[in-house]
Amino acid sequence: MRGKLLLATLLMLVLGPVLAPTDAAARPLYRGKVSLTGFYYTEDDGVDPTLNIDKRIATNSNLGLIDLRATVLASRLWNERLDFKLDFRLRVTGSLDFERKFDSNSKLSGDDFYKTPLGISARGYLGGREYDLREAYITFRPVPTWHLSLGRMYIAETDAIKVDGVRVGHDFGPHWSGSAFFGGYPNPYSRSLLTDYTAPCGDGVAGLRNQTPTIIAGPFDATPEELATQQCQNDGGKFGLVGGAGARYSYDVLWGTVGAAASFFFGPGDGGPVGPNFSAVAPMGSDPIQANLQAPSDSLDAPRVFVSWFNSWRPHERVDLMSDLVIDLYGSAGPQLTRAVILSSIRALSGDRLTIRLGYSHMSSLAINMYLARLVYNRSAGTSLSAIGASAVENNLTVLRTGRDEGRVTLDSRFFRRLGGFIEGRVRARALINGDSVNDVYNQTSYTKNTSNLAGDVSLGVRDTGSIAGVRASLVYSLIFDYRAQNHVVSFDVGRDFWKDRITASLGYTVAITTDQFANNDKVFCTSGDPFSGCFGKRSGMTHEASAQIALNPWRTLFFLADYRLIAMTSDDRKDLPTKEVPTVITHAILFRSEFRW
Repeated sequence: MRGKLLLATLLMLVLGPVLAPTDAAARPLYRGKVSLTGFYYTEDDGVDPTLNIDKRIATNSNLGLIDLRATVLASRLWNERLDFKLDFRLRVTGSLDFERKFDSNSKLSGDDFYKTPLGISARGYLGGREYDLREAYITFRPVPTWHLSLGRMYIAETDAIKVDGVRVGHDFGPHWSGSAFFGGYPNPYSRSLLTDYTAPCGDGVAGLRNQTPTIIAGPFDATPEELATQQCQNDGGKFGLVGGAGARYSYDVLWGTVGAAASFFFGPGDGGPVGPNFSAVAPMGSDPIQANLQAPSDSLDAPRVFVSWFNSWRPHERVDLMSDLVIDLYGSAGPQLTRAVILSSIRALSGDRLTIRLGYSHMSSLAINMYLARLVYNRSAGTSLSAIGASAVENNLTVLRTGRDEGRVTLDSRFFRRLGGFIEGRVRARALINGDSVNDVYNQTSYTKNTSNLAGDVSLGVRDTGSIAGVRASLVYSLIFDYRAQNHVVSFDVGRDFWKDRITASLGYTVAITTDQFANNDKVFCTSGDPFSGCFGKRSGMTHEASAQIALNPWRTLFFLADYRLIAMTSDDRKDLPTKEVPTVITHAILFRSEFRW
C-alpha cells in the first residue's frame, strides 16, 4: 500500500502540470471599454456686428463635438495562440462653411458674414466628421516564444509610430524580446481614415487661383471674379512605407525600449528651399512690390531615418530616473535631436515629507513635408501673371520647425498629515530651426531685432487631501514670464467625495492678470514696412474662470463626468483702436463624458 501511494505521488509530481486542468489559463479573456464624450464651446461679447463691426472681438463660430470611442481586446483564443485588438474613434461634428468664399454673392466680412455664422465644428481648417481607426490587429503565436501581428498597430519601441503591416517578434528570455516590422505608414497628422493616405484639402483652404486678373494702367487691382478661387483639387494618394526593428528589456530596477525605423513617402515634398523670383516685374503703373517666389521643386519628400530609446532606472529605492531620446539620422531637416526628455524623482525624506523632481526636455517639431504641402505650404498659389514674368500679390505661407528647451525643478512636501505644498520653477527657450534656408526673410534685421526667445514661470501652492471632514482644497499662485506677456495667475479649488467615494464634486475659481509687452504703448503701431516691431499683442486685462465638476462611479465598470466652465475676459481700453472700449467676452464651455468597461 505504501508503494502504491509513493508511486501515485511521483506520478502527480511529474505529470501533474500536464494533466491538471488549466481552465484559468486556457479560458479566453475578453476586455473592453466604450466611452462617449461631448463638448461645446461658445463665446459672445454682446456687440451687434451689424451696428458696430469694429468693436466685435468674439468669434462667430462655436466648437462642438461628440466622440464615440470603443476598445475591444480578446486574448487566449484558439488554445492561447490568438489575440485580437480593435480601437476606433468616431467624432461627430459640423463643418465650417468655408465654401461660402466660392460664392461671388457672399462676403467674408461685414454684415453678411455675421448674419450667417460659419457653423459648429471642432476640427480646425478641415471640419467634418472623423473616422479614426487607431488600432486593429491580430497576434498569432505558433509557439510560445514567437508571435506574428498583422493589421494596424502602434510600435512602442520606435516612438509609438503607427503602421499598417506585419510585425514579427521573439522572446529571447525572461528579460529581452525583439521584433521587426514593415508596412504602410499613414499620415502622422491624420485624424480620419479618409486622410490616412491622402493629403487633405480642407474645404478649399489650399485651393488654387486659376484666372488671370486684368492689368490696368495705374495701381494693380482685380475683381473677386478675376481672382476666383477653385475648391481644392486632391492630388490623389500619398502612400508611405515604414520599416524597422526594436527591442524591449526588463529587469528588477531597469526597463525600457530601443528601436530604429526608416520611412519613405512617394510624393513631392514641400518644394525645397524658398527663393524669390527676381525675373518677375511689377505690373504697369503700379509701385514695385514683392517679387513672386520661385516655383517649388517637385522632387520626392526626403526619407526619414531615426532611432529612439526609452529607459527607466531605479538605482536606489528612493531615486527614479527616466529618459526618452529620439534622434533623426537623416531627413529633410538633416540630422538632429528631435526629442530629449530626462526626468528624475528623489524622495529625499521618507513618508513623502520631501520629494525633489528635476527635469529637462528638448522638442523639435516633426514635419512630414508631403502632407503639409497642400495644407499650409501653398507656394504655387497666386495668379498666372508669374508665367509672363509679372509680379502679383500672393500669400506664400512658409512653415519652419521650431526647437524648444525647458528645464524644471519641483520641491514637493507633506507638512502634516494630509497637508502639503510645493514650489516649482521652469525656464523655456525657443529657436527657429533651419531659418537660414530663407535668408531674405529670417535673417533681416527687422525680424531679428525684436525676437523673444526666453520665458519662464514660478508657482507656489498648498493643498490638503482631506484632513478636515474629507474636504480637499488647494491654492496655487503662478507668475508667468511669457515670451511677450506677463501673467499673475491665482487658482483655488475645493472638493469632496460622497457615497463611499462613488460621487466626487469640486468647485474652482481662477483669475489671471495679463499684461502684453506693448500694452499701454500707443506709439507702437503695426506697419507693413516693419511688421515685427509692433504687430504683437497690446492687451492688458483680467480673465476670470469659475468651474464646477461632478463625477459619478455607481459601479466599478461605469463612470460619468460633467464639467462646466464660465469664463469672463475683460480688457483695458485701447486708445489705438477705432473704438477705445474693449467689450467683455463671456465664454461657456461644457464637457460630458461617460465610460463603461468590462
